[in-house]
Amino acid sequence: MRKFLNIFQIILQVALIFFIVLIWARYFISSLWLSLLVSGIVTTIIELLIRFLQNKTNTAKNLKLQEKEDAENMFLSLCTSSTPLNFFYELAKTKHKAVKKGKYILIEHDNDNNVALIPFLSFSPLKNDDLLPYINIAKKDKCKKIVVICGEIDPQTNSFAKNFDIEILLLDKYNAYSNLYKPYQFFPTITMKYKKDKKLAFKDLVAYSFNRGRTKGYLFSAFILFLSSLLIRPSLYYCIIASLLLIFALVSYTNPYFNPKISKEVL
Repeated sequence: MRKFLNIFQIILQVALIFFIVLIWARYFISSLWLSLLVSGIVTTIIELLIRFLQNKTNTAKNLKLQEKEDAENMFLSLCTSSTPLNFFYELAKTKHKAVKKGKYILIEHDNDNNVALIPFLSFSPLKNDDLLPYINIAKKDKCKKIVVICGEIDPQTNSFAKNFDIEILLLDKYNAYSNLYKPYQFFPTITMKYKKDKKLAFKDLVAYSFNRGRTKGYLFSAFILFLSSLLIRPSLYYCIIASLLLIFALVSYTNPYFNPKISKEVL
């Protein structure tokens, strides 16, 4: 079902881009068939660019505004907690039976596929020197996978982690929220909060306007205008309005900033 939804989302995204381009192609090109051909070529180029840019997006943008704020406050609360390991121990126990708590959380699986869940609760980014001790400790317990929870990750550390024969998964506070806490439905208790940014109210308004639930309204309005373009050559005003509506629909439906995704199971 998930694959089907992903395919449907891609089809809808391509269709929206195609209609936007076609509206402007019809404005400048009188021939319908030539307009369709040009629109197809331009749509293909735009879709490839979107795919490239989406691979560059930060995971923090994949969270809703409230979730992003919660992720920050949860990490702050864990950092100031006197027993942060207890939270990760209880989290692991919700889905795994063989769980041990020591300097880190050890999750024992069949065939010795043990997982080390290690919280690095520091406001400094996780660096290469911070990661090495965890790798050496986890190897003693024959762990096949290490999951490190941290606030931020030094860019070089992601590359550094790939040099070892053990699987290493680094989760910053946003990734930990979306890929660990949320799938397990087990969240740190927020005991401390950052002061709220006054600009958040405007961001909330933007998020509300481009939520996936708004897609149908934008799409229906644009569809009515698009039908009329097949009968008469559109004016400049029509092209602008129809394009904006389709862009709003495209952003509302596909933008991960307002429609977060949950990745595969971490532990």
